[in-house]
Amino acid sequence: MNFLRILFFNILFLTTLLYSQDIRIGASSEGRYNSQGGFFDYSDPRYVNIMVNIWGYVRYPGKYYVPENSRVLDLISYAGGPTPDAFLDDIRLYRGSTQQTNSVNKLNYDELVNSENPSIKAMDVPILLPGDIIIIPGEPKLYFRDYVSIYASITSVLISLAILVLNIAK
Repeated sequence: MNFLRILFFNILFLTTLLYSQDIRIGASSEGRYNSQGGFFDYSDPRYVNIMVNIWGYVRYPGKYYVPENSRVLDLISYAGGPTPDAFLDDIRLYRGSTQQTNSVNKLNYDELVNSENPSIKAMDVPILLPGDIIIIPGEPKLYFRDYVSIYASITSVLISLAILVLNIAK
């Protein structure tokens, strides 16, 4: 009995110790993902690194610390890629300038990725500058189950109201 008690407390202690560590199997020790917020560090100590943002319909939106020569497609990849609800033909790159003005560049993801000539594709993808903001717009899409859920909700409310009116009329 005493042996089982010691075994139980050792297992409890070891699992608590393992889960209290912020270690993910297969992850590097540098910690690319900060689970407390939307800050992601993909910096490379061999290069100059810049801070950029990506917002909208990507898997991990937030602030990214990336190497200086990163391109827009690199940042979209770091962010986990676009979600199925994203409008990939209207990606916006907001870039501040030194004269207190902002420029907006519109990009088409499909044209950048599916180009026939790889050299043209590489030249067309803009290089990120410090402070750039990429916004990927989108809209949630409704699927068949969503329509069924809406229809069922409205139908159940109408049936409940009809039953209430019939009971009041009696």
